[in-house]
Amino acid sequence: MADAPITTALDSWAWVEFSNAVCGSGQTTGLGVNRTARTTDVVIYFMGGGACWDEATCITSPQATSLDGFGVTDFNVLSLFFGGTPLDRALAGNPFKDASLVFVPYCTGDLHAGTTVNTYGSRFIHHAGAQNVEAYLRRLAATFPGARRIYITGSSAGGYGAQINFDRFAAAFPDAEVHALADSAQAVMPSTDLYATWLAAWRPAYPAGCTGCSTDLTALPAWLASTYSTSRFGLLAFEKDDTLPGYFGMTQAAFETGTLALFRDVYDPSDNARYFAQAGPDHVMLLGDLSQAVGTVTLRDWLTAWRDGDAAWDSNGP
Repeated sequence: MADAPITTALDSWAWVEFSNAVCGSGQTTGLGVNRTARTTDVVIYFMGGGACWDEATCITSPQATSLDGFGVTDFNVLSLFFGGTPLDRALAGNPFKDASLVFVPYCTGDLHAGTTVNTYGSRFIHHAGAQNVEAYLRRLAATFPGARRIYITGSSAGGYGAQINFDRFAAAFPDAEVHALADSAQAVMPSTDLYATWLAAWRPAYPAGCTGCSTDLTALPAWLASTYSTSRFGLLAFEKDDTLPGYFGMTQAAFETGTLALFRDVYDPSDNARYFAQAGPDHVMLLGDLSQAVGTVTLRDWLTAWRDGDAAWDSNGP
């Protein structure tokens, strides 16, 4: 039997609880949904909030947010800060104001990619990010059967989630255009030992066809752009990101070198992948001022061109 569609009031945010989606603690979670009849477009926003992979990072000094739970109260508080962002339907010039909006919370510490339960000290942590996405998609596909364009995006950990889960959305919406935008989520390869630790801790559900993903994170954006040649893959990035290097076990300078190499080796040669990059140091661009610019191009205009596949959509850097 197909999962039931979501039937919330139009043009306002509502929390939808899922009995089959969980946070790190095992507590159930859900989705924030703001449906509209203005268009058949749908924006899926993946929340960010760090990552964790052992007792030190998950329990002793947590490096991931909301592991103990994310429910209606958490969403109602967080949604107060949607004003002035692409999640604000009333924001003048918002490229996504006429789309249905979906907010995917982050409370599993695994870049929305995990498929396992681990014991850290005396606690169980559910790294269930990918399993949650599967549960969400069964209802989202039923809710938006006539969707024409699906835009998957997210910031920081959510930006990685948008990339890792892209193939699931493409499969769930076979008749729609599906595009992705990763904000402050450069697929730079961390140290070999750390990457192996992530894989062992989360057992991430990478796309089956991305065979290189198990050894090299940079393989992911390259595989996506090549495999989904009619989709558009955008990246918002600070070259001197001041948050990601700590999670990747790298110096800021080394992470910058990796970011520039990603631009050069993956994005610049691609026909359907582009970046909007600032020198930084900073972290997360999408939830800030859409009038910020690189040269003469504002973020708002760049996002609009990405949305529409405009010929003016191009890579912009400092």
